[in-house]
Amino acid sequence: MVVQAPSFPGYTPLTNRIYIRNEGTSSSAENVKRKTTAADPTTILVYGWGDGSPKHVSKYSEGYHALFPSARIVVIINPIFAAATQTLPKRTEAMNPVIDACFPTKDDNERVIMHIMSNTGGIYAAATLNAYRERHGEDAVLPHHLCVSDSTPGGLNFGSEIWRWSRAMAMGVPKWIPLPFKFTQALCAAFLSMANYLALALGIEPAGPQSARIFVEHAYATPRALRLFCYSKEDDLIHWEDLEEHANIAQGKGYQTVLEEFKGSPHVGHMRMHPEQYWSTILRCWEQALEMDGK
Repeated sequence: MVVQAPSFPGYTPLTNRIYIRNEGTSSSAENVKRKTTAADPTTILVYGWGDGSPKHVSKYSEGYHALFPSARIVVIINPIFAAATQTLPKRTEAMNPVIDACFPTKDDNERVIMHIMSNTGGIYAAATLNAYRERHGEDAVLPHHLCVSDSTPGGLNFGSEIWRWSRAMAMGVPKWIPLPFKFTQALCAAFLSMANYLALALGIEPAGPQSARIFVEHAYATPRALRLFCYSKEDDLIHWEDLEEHANIAQGKGYQTVLEEFKGSPHVGHMRMHPEQYWSTILRCWEQALEMDGK
């Protein structure tokens, strides 16, 4: 079946929302390992923010390609509508192609960076952890050394966060729809409210809290991975106090964490405003993660 996917030069579509670079033509995992050094990641998973387009998310994958030119890079595009309506089994199914392409067998020698942007990216990153566990057994944890959380996680209380979430969803509505933004946001808020109350009525754990929980459970997320949280006090979608609280929770659960504040940058805008600080922080944390692994 032909995969219908937006144009993403340099990348091969696995599905209409998952793209891969440097996968090779055969024995892809071995090809990548032969090309990389012991100090480089073998695989980098980049989870875009809600409704982020390949054109914009690719700026992050290209930044990683500049740092680690031989690493396999997978970019996952994440629609907010799907995150708000899919159950964990459906989200896991959507991430199975990542496991097929990068982790077809259980291999603890992989060196992996997970780069997560905004809460929607976090929802599908958690689904990837679940997909790996379902594929390789309950004792299997996706091997990664560094988890970068950019502008995520935020508050999980639906009542207090609904207008931020609806604003993010409204920002992804096509510009050609002739509706005032506030009206579009109100429609998005109504939709999210309906989806949330329906999930609660059916006894389904909402995606945001469920994903945050998965990321602090050792059965899903390895405590061997360093956690880097990139944030700004000027972010109008994710409150910095909520993000710092999540970092403290992770630390209390046995995860080593690093908090990096960026001055004046908007939601998922830290790399754009502070590229040198952004990439040097990631490189420093990658080196720190390797040191942790060697102890």
